Amino acid sequence: MTQSVGHETYASRFGPRPVALGRRGMVATANPLATLAGVRTLAGGRNAVDAIVAAAAGIGVVEPYMSGMGGCGVLMLTRPGETPRVLNFLGRAPGAATPEALPGDARDAGVRSVAVPGNLAGWARVLRDHGTVSLAEALEPAIELCEQGIPMTVFDRQMFDENHGRLDREGVRVYLQDGRPPAVGARLVQSDLAGTFRRVARDGIGVFYEGEIAEAIARNMATDGGLITIQDLKAYPGTLEWTAPLATTYRGVRVFAPAPPSSGIQILLTLNAMADWELGALEHLGPDHLAVVAEAARAARVDTDRYVGDPAFVPVPVERLLSETHAEELRAEMRARLGRTGGPAPRRRAAAAPAAGAASTTHLAACDGSGLAVNITHSLGSGFGSGVVVRGTGIALNNALHWTSTVEGHPNRVEPGKRHEWPVAPLHLFRNGRFWATVGTPGSYGILVTTVQVLSNLVDFGLNVQEAIGAPRFRWVDEAADPLPAETLRMESRVPEATREALARRGYAIELLGAWSMRVGGAQAVLRDAETGWLMGGADPRRNGYAMGW
Repeated sequence: MTQSVGHETYASRFGPRPVALGRRGMVATANPLATLAGVRTLAGGRNAVDAIVAAAAGIGVVEPYMSGMGGCGVLMLTRPGETPRVLNFLGRAPGAATPEALPGDARDAGVRSVAVPGNLAGWARVLRDHGTVSLAEALEPAIELCEQGIPMTVFDRQMFDENHGRLDREGVRVYLQDGRPPAVGARLVQSDLAGTFRRVARDGIGVFYEGEIAEAIARNMATDGGLITIQDLKAYPGTLEWTAPLATTYRGVRVFAPAPPSSGIQILLTLNAMADWELGALEHLGPDHLAVVAEAARAARVDTDRYVGDPAFVPVPVERLLSETHAEELRAEMRARLGRTGGPAPRRRAAAAPAAGAASTTHLAACDGSGLAVNITHSLGSGFGSGVVVRGTGIALNNALHWTSTVEGHPNRVEPGKRHEWPVAPLHLFRNGRFWATVGTPGSYGILVTTVQVLSNLVDFGLNVQEAIGAPRFRWVDEAADPLPAETLRMESRVPEATREALARRGYAIELLGAWSMRVGGAQAVLRDAETGWLMGGADPRRNGYAMGW
């Protein structure tokens, strides 16, 4: 659907922000300072890949609890006139990682929860293959943010309050002020991290994976009982390769998602299951609309847990899962549950206080005037990841092994060198055979429900990109350790009261969130109008999200 510039639909019904517009480029991230790092790069005559690497490094500085050099992620890229490609730089389990070495508590925090970090290798690889600037130039905005300091926002303070208890002694020294989270408006300078970025800019990623910084990581691990060695780090960059995405077609839109071990296949399964219901004919945010999305996502989530793992270690029946036969199996399950006319009495739950250590991930996207588009979802895992900050480097390490299993026969059972299944799932959408949009969000297993809602808002209900992101959302209560299938919906209070009451009467347990809650993600998206060339960006006000055009 083409919308003319200046048309009233560029305003948003869901929140005060309009759609961001640009012709030369667009960047959307979870923080305006990181977005500006990308836009500055575009304004210097560079491309979308250059911009997103600058923004990716920058977002780890301004959101040190969400992502950074010690994290991991997945990237999708579309070159003009081509189909998308995926670069998976999720963490790999260290060579000493076995179920016996990783009881449940060890996988949640501390040195044994850390997978071999992939973010830096991923940034360098996409820049080398598709960028126009050196890694050193791309890191300049992040270095500036480290040295000049970042302002603590209300959202930052919330994240620090929830997660600073995870930090080790070095993390306390680096991030806290007089042992407490910085006040709103305070300036956080990260001198050690600036020094690390400068060493990488000077010497390349080898310094991180086999040089001075690698030695610091390995030394920290050996001293504190961790598992990662120099050999684990050195082997990582050579494992990266570009791969083809998976795809399905939903209402005429071709949807591309990363293949396993990303759990992006769950989004495709959910869309396939929803295909028999004309959502656009239903009341937007009405009980029937939300019930269809909820039941499709619930059924598909069981498939993720049952089948998805690292395909180098376990067979993932992708072809069967994406078949029409399996889609009909999911729809039959949905019909049975949607057919309920009675059910138990309402089981509404009051909003619960957010648990400390909630999953901490971020999403960002960039597109330039040529049509080159790229988006990344990357993460430390939980807030400040493992809580381990490598001494003298400013690098917070992930706790990616939290998302593994120690259960015999489970596809995500931890093994040396294995990538874990993780719900990071940046999407690219095509219309009429041409690139149309990127969509993505953080939010642990809520990613796979939030992304579907944003996509459906765009495709089924014709919302503009900012409306599609700002509309009220829900997710299943469905974290890594929760039993499946999920039984409780976590829902923003902006969902109409009549809808919430109707769903409760149908037997859904509802945990009510605030009006604008980060518990249902922090989506970013960029659309490209093929006819006019305008780029349209949207970013999530649930966090510090901001989109800027150039």
